Amino acid sequence: MKAVILLSIGIDPVSGRPAPVPGEIRAIGLARELGVTQMIGLHVGPASPALAEYGGYGLTHIICLKGGEADPVQALAEAVKTHALFADGGPDLVLAASRGRGGSDTGLLPYQLAQALGWPIATDIGALMEQTAAGQLTLAQFRARGAVKPVSVTFPCVVTVPETARCVPAFVFARQRETRVDEEVVTVHPASADEEAGTLRPYRRRPKLISGASKDSGGGQLMVDPDPHEAARAIVAHLRALGVLPNAGQAPEA
Repeated sequence: MKAVILLSIGIDPVSGRPAPVPGEIRAIGLARELGVTQMIGLHVGPASPALAEYGGYGLTHIICLKGGEADPVQALAEAVKTHALFADGGPDLVLAASRGRGGSDTGLLPYQLAQALGWPIATDIGALMEQTAAGQLTLAQFRARGAVKPVSVTFPCVVTVPETARCVPAFVFARQRETRVDEEVVTVHPASADEEAGTLRPYRRRPKLISGASKDSGGGQLMVDPDPHEAARAIVAHLRALGVLPNAGQAPEA
């Protein structure tokens, strides 16, 4: 199984210096938990000493796509599809953090990359539950208030990992020194201004859900333990005021 880890250079909230993103560290741990045999890190931008810190968590090879900052999604999609490292078969998984940490990153990038690749995306995945079949996994999606939901995925797919995941790999300084960081110059063709602007169309006024409701009809009428007949008459009168029922003596529309 092959996996690509999307890397960014986050900002440490205390020191303000570049530092690894916690979600991306857990993405490395999740890849190891899934039994990935080949793991490659991809970073859009020039090489930075902060990237080597990911090597201490088990990522031995990192590729920096210099020149892809104009369109990171296009640069990453082209690397995943056509890079020489994947000549014998593309990656099965692309893992990323669920949120950025103040660097040159964005939480929307995994969704945009999945759309560019035409792959499904599974968000906030924190652990492996079971491997149901070849090319299929059941993953644990971490939700609010500690809830965990099983999510079935089929390769290839994009997976985002939250900072609350427990798959944190141990840091080994010797592995950091052995990390290989390569810088490759790429050329991207960003979308034109017309494509980014979208399409223009005239404004269309939305119809009112209840056209017969008056502006001052929000008070209503409170009936406490009413007679059934009186309650029925009040409901019919209210529906007639809203225009749902025809008025008395008026034939209903066909």
